[in-house]
Amino acid sequence: MIDVVVGSALILLIFLSLTSLLRASLLVSSLAKAKAGATAVANTQMEYIRSLPYDSVGTVGGIPAGTIPQTATTTENSIPYGVRTFIEYVDDPADGTGAADTNSITTDYKRIKVAVTYTVHQKLREVDLVSNYTPASIETTTGGGTLKVQVVNRSGVGVAGATVHVVNTSTSPAVDVTTFSDATGVVLLGGAATSTQYQVFVSKNGYSSTQTYARDVTNQNPTPGYLTVVKNTTTTGTFPIDLLASLTLGTYYPVQATSTIDTFANSTKLASQTGTAVTGGSLSLAQDVNGYLASGSAQSISISPALLVSWTTASTTLSAPAGTTVTVQVLDGSGALLPDAVLAGNSAGFFGSSINLSGVSTTTYPSLALRANLTTTSTSTSPAVATWSVNSLVGPIPIPNVALALAGAKTIGSTGAGAPIYKTSVAATTNASGIAALSLEWDSYSLSLTGYDIVDACYAAPYALLPGTNTTNNLFLDVNTSNSALVSVRDSSGATVAGATVTVSKAGFTQDSVTSACGAAYFGALASGAYTVTITKAGYTTTSYPNVTVAGDTFYPTSFP
Repeated sequence: MIDVVVGSALILLIFLSLTSLLRASLLVSSLAKAKAGATAVANTQMEYIRSLPYDSVGTVGGIPAGTIPQTATTTENSIPYGVRTFIEYVDDPADGTGAADTNSITTDYKRIKVAVTYTVHQKLREVDLVSNYTPASIETTTGGGTLKVQVVNRSGVGVAGATVHVVNTSTSPAVDVTTFSDATGVVLLGGAATSTQYQVFVSKNGYSSTQTYARDVTNQNPTPGYLTVVKNTTTTGTFPIDLLASLTLGTYYPVQATSTIDTFANSTKLASQTGTAVTGGSLSLAQDVNGYLASGSAQSISISPALLVSWTTASTTLSAPAGTTVTVQVLDGSGALLPDAVLAGNSAGFFGSSINLSGVSTTTYPSLALRANLTTTSTSTSPAVATWSVNSLVGPIPIPNVALALAGAKTIGSTGAGAPIYKTSVAATTNASGIAALSLEWDSYSLSLTGYDIVDACYAAPYALLPGTNTTNNLFLDVNTSNSALVSVRDSSGATVAGATVTVSKAGFTQDSVTSACGAAYFGALASGAYTVTITKAGYTTTSYPNVTVAGDTFYPTSFP
């Protein structure tokens, strides 16, 4: 039996090895077959093009123009192939290039590029052929000019591999050609027909995009407008693109006070009771046939505020008639008494309206509970707890579905009256977590919100975004008022100044606010008009800014020496 098992295992291993080898052989064979077919298709296309007269070599909608489709499909050995043909004029450096060309003819010969794509085992592959096609005699002008597209980044450095799409429907034949910028960011299209209607669209994955714009009823002065090609002249258009920037905005309610209160309408907020009862809207000792019990206790449910920042106080309303006592102790979430080292006097218990919890760590004690201890020496009298609460600060609290509007400062022209027409206007809405993540081109963006005022922000708009940067800013909001002011206070180095007193005033009105950790002071529900803004803080020079106009939502940055 052992021999049979071992023998079977060996046969299985050999079989699996042969199967893997056969599979690999079939894969190599199919790859070779597909590549051979692609090579044959590319060679056939190239030979066909080279069989045409020189003046006829061009693509439909291309520069130079001709009858060869820019894209086509074909089948070879039951395998589908995509064929892309691109033909361009080349300015040979042998006689100089551009303005330095000795005979001023930059259309020296044509370069043919054939790219054949195919898919094998769900992977896209490509075979490329390139060939130069020279005229039978000396090069000649085509009667057109040269269109030069220069693609640069924000710093003016050429951007390679950008997609350049050129369209001109006014020429015959019409132009519709797509190509890519070279290593220096340049696309040269020699032999372009003379025309004033060349449209250019420039883009690249992960980059901003740009284009020429039409003159219309609204945009009377487009920038840049359509390009014009003049005979025997090189027309240059420069198009800046760069890496997209990331802007993440969070919308929150500021840190705020919250309370978990029990008014003892019932016992649902009590975790346990011993010898006590909830009656008549208060907690008191329970009774038997002889009257009130001598002692009892009750413990609240565990209180665990979401987004807890700090504990503040425990508030109580207690009554203890003569011969009775009632004290309140603070417990952790598991019901263990907080030690006196954490909360002084807790072991003895508290009788009063407020217990200071500000020194209790939220990290060590993310949950708290209260316990009441009641005693009496008389069966006819009981102490009572009318209300108790645990108070804390929580936040920031995300605000979902906030409508945001961002407007860039770049323009694409102006109206007949000279009013600018801006390139970028973005509308967004924060998600369920109060977050809006945006990809934007480099620019300076103003911000407006619907239904809210910004009451605090470390970085208020406008946002100056640089290419490829990631900017995150949290906005703390409150209900919108018709006129508000957010004053940002920074020192001469640009650092935020917290704890400064900011006063806005005008005749018959004065209001103070203290700057937050972000150096911001908010003033809501103001009347529109001119105010004086005064900033004071110990160790700083008191500084005033007169005639600060407040109209709508106003952001006012200051430098505080």
